[in-house]
Amino acid sequence: MLTTSNSAQADVDEMAACSTTGAWGQVVADWWGADDRIDFKMTYGDTLADGHHMRVRLVTTDVNGTRKNWSWHSDTDGANNGNKTYSSYAINDSGIFGWGIQVGRFEGNSMLNSCTDWV
Repeated sequence: MLTTSNSAQADVDEMAACSTTGAWGQVVADWWGADDRIDFKMTYGDTLADGHHMRVRLVTTDVNGTRKNWSWHSDTDGANNGNKTYSSYAINDSGIFGWGIQVGRFEGNSMLNSCTDWV
């Protein structure tokens, strides 16, 4: 019996991760590329006892290279208070041709600093 393997059908998780002053985050996804849906899990946390909170969000690009910023998810429990996780999916009818994570430290709704990492 002959068996073959098609690497295009391999179950491969990819990860984007970054950290900035006071915050870090990573997003892991099983993504096939050039599809209209991505399933993902984000892990993130506040790392600095400075009175500011942190937020993290999925970012994607479509077939035209247009960036979409998805909803923010916050850690307001204080620094080094354990990691938060968020699992979900995103659908874009224009396709998802690239994806990553944006992490930011905030004072109210004003972003103080941030980082972005792409797969």
